[in-house]
Amino acid sequence: MRDDFMSMVSHELRTPLNTLYLETQVRKLHLGKGNTSHFSPERLPAMIDRDQRQIQNMVRLIDDMLDVTRMRSGALSIQPKPVDLAALARGVIDNPAQQAEAAGSAISFDAPGAVHGHWDDFRIEQVTTNLLTNALRYGGGKPVEVHVGSSGNWAHVAVRDHGMGIAKEDQARVFEQFERTEASRKRAAGLGLGLYITRQIVEAHGGRVELESAPGVGSTFRVSLPMPAAE
Repeated sequence: MRDDFMSMVSHELRTPLNTLYLETQVRKLHLGKGNTSHFSPERLPAMIDRDQRQIQNMVRLIDDMLDVTRMRSGALSIQPKPVDLAALARGVIDNPAQQAEAAGSAISFDAPGAVHGHWDDFRIEQVTTNLLTNALRYGGGKPVEVHVGSSGNWAHVAVRDHGMGIAKEDQARVFEQFERTEASRKRAAGLGLGLYITRQIVEAHGGRVELESAPGVGSTFRVSLPMPAAE
């Protein structure tokens, strides 16, 4: 397992590193030829965006590995404070604009009103980001829907896609460490840690994660959090 893990990590980190390396080599070539037009004000923003995207990919991989280490040692820190879950989710949706554009997916958001509770806003933002990223990655370019609401003493965040879906026999194991379906491995790279981290964070808040899915139909991941969350 250790050898397989190190192999996956090396592969996943090599992809953004190779992209950055090739970008720097191309720029060095242009500078060597005195081709300063390549660095014109019109081109620089796109160049910086590409670099930033690759760096963010590496940072996210490293953060995931650190989180798994904390979880395995029982050292994951949860710091609850007053949070409006609807406002938090709305802010998350604004972040993956480039990924949504690349996937061709439109993101819709529905929240009847504010949903107040005591949660760790950083960790719940991490959960929402993981679910939204997966929906865009495996949604097949179809619309993605995010809903925030509450019922009784529970707050809910649901992320739905209309993509490849997950077979019944795979639905439990996708929440385990390093577990991915064969179809998802063919569609996109990844360590298989996102859903494991998501479930651990939600359960640390006293909540639960539920999955409804079928192949070719899409998936709905529903996070339920107690209101207020246990201290």
